[in-house]
Amino acid sequence: MLIVGIIGPYISGFQRLKIEHNIANAQYIGIRIANYFKETRLVGFFIPHTHTARFEVLANAPEQYYHELDDSIYDSSCKAGIMLPEWNKSNGARRDCARFIQQKKRLFELKSYEEADIIVILNELERWAQQFKS
Repeated sequence: MLIVGIIGPYISGFQRLKIEHNIANAQYIGIRIANYFKETRLVGFFIPHTHTARFEVLANAPEQYYHELDDSIYDSSCKAGIMLPEWNKSNGARRDCARFIQQKKRLFELKSYEEADIIVILNELERWAQQFKS
């Protein structure tokens, strides 16, 4: 199984509703990946949004702690990343994309949450993952 990192906005100016919206969007893409690859198990995912959801209010660790945690998982487990819509408006997502580019890891860009765009990404992920299948 190849793991892709889900990269997108999270903090959004610390506005609670926007944060919840960002978590839900990232989670939705993870659900779509899980449902699409449930039989073949070609692709799995890491979603920082859900893995430490709401920790900015539940824990006392600084934001840098979570960046380092995500980086460690991205570096050791993720072979590619999916850039969610509006990723380029997020400092953290831009930082994550730059890290993937520096490591020469594949990046996929989801144009929107419209069904047609999600299907395009899922098909691209499948074609990409097939290259590694032995």
